[in-house]
Order: sequence, then C-alpha cells, then structure tokens
Amino acid sequence: MRTYDRNADPVEFGRVVALTDAVFAIALTLLVLDLALPATAADAPLAVALAGAAPRFFAFAISVAVVGTHYLANHENLSMIQKIDSGLLGLTIPYLGLIALIPFAQGVLADRPEEPLTLALYAIVLGCASVIAALMLWHAHRHGLLREPLLGRDAQYEILRSGLPIVVFFSSAGLAFLIGGWTVLLWVSLWPLDAILARLQRRAA
Repeated sequence: MRTYDRNADPVEFGRVVALTDAVFAIALTLLVLDLALPATAADAPLAVALAGAAPRFFAFAISVAVVGTHYLANHENLSMIQKIDSGLLGLTIPYLGLIALIPFAQGVLADRPEEPLTLALYAIVLGCASVIAALMLWHAHRHGLLREPLLGRDAQYEILRSGLPIVVFFSSAGLAFLIGGWTVLLWVSLWPLDAILARLQRRAA
C-alpha cells in the first residue's frame, strides 16, 4: 500500500490537504447562494421581506457552524497525521462528498423547515459524515499513520469525541419526527459538549 509521508513526500501530502481545504471553502461559499429575499415579497417593506427570509438565514447559520466544526475537527486530525495511505485517501473522498452535500441539505431545510423529514435528512447527512471522519481517524491509528499513537486516556477521549456527533445526529434523525424544530437544540449541544471533552482531554494529557 503506497503511503505519502508529510516530510518525505510533502507535495503529495500537501495535495490531499489542499483538496480538503478547497472542498470546505467551496461548501462554505455555496451556503450563501441559497440566501435570497422571497420573490413574493418584492413589493413588501424590507423588514417584512427579511422576516420572510428568516428560515433561510437560520439554515445558513446552522450550516456555517456545522461546516466550520467539521473543518476544525478535520484540521485537528490532519495535524495528528504523519502519513497518508490509499485507505485513508479512499475514506477522504466520500467524506468530502458528504461535506459538499451540506449546501443541498441546507436548501431543503430552508425551503421546508416545518417538515420533520427535512430535519432527519440534514441529520443523516451529518451523521454519515461523522461516521467517515471517525473511520478516518481509526484507520490512521490502526495503520500507524499518526505522528504519535493514541494511548490510554487520550485514545478514550478521541473515541468519545468522534462518537459524540454520530450518536447525536443519528438519534436526532429519529427524534425529529417527535420534537420537530427542537431537534436543532440537539445539534447545537454538540459544540459545548465537545469543548468540555477537549478540555478534559488536555487536562488528562
């Protein structure tokens, strides 16, 4: 299996990093393209038109936070990786594909915010992306691609931090049919919970 070392093959290693950064940048850019005032509010006062576009701005804010969180997590994982092999490359492609799908999920959420299936679809996309992100880190650890192996409590915290979004997103996909729009609160809870786990991980190091 061919591997690309961060130091020995900086060009090949950098191509993967550049591709990843480009997909995240494009995804963030595409999010804003869904923002527009309703055509039906063309003759209405600006305040009324902006109120009509509120679901789109809400979906935009959620999606920016989600893409940003995935980018920061991916950036942190890449900083831990010393080598990239074909297996990790193979996982990177579907991961980036799901990141690129987020603008579509946002558009559906903005168009039909009242439908539970919309929330479930959004959560499933993010849950699948979280699964692949966890598999990427597990693959890197299992095949000795990390700069330093994950051991002891550090490994336990990485498992918790990787598993948390998987549990939250997939469980929220089902709960969306029961609690509707309150599902978003489950997604928002990820950021303070991960921050707590990250702080505990640093203290245990």
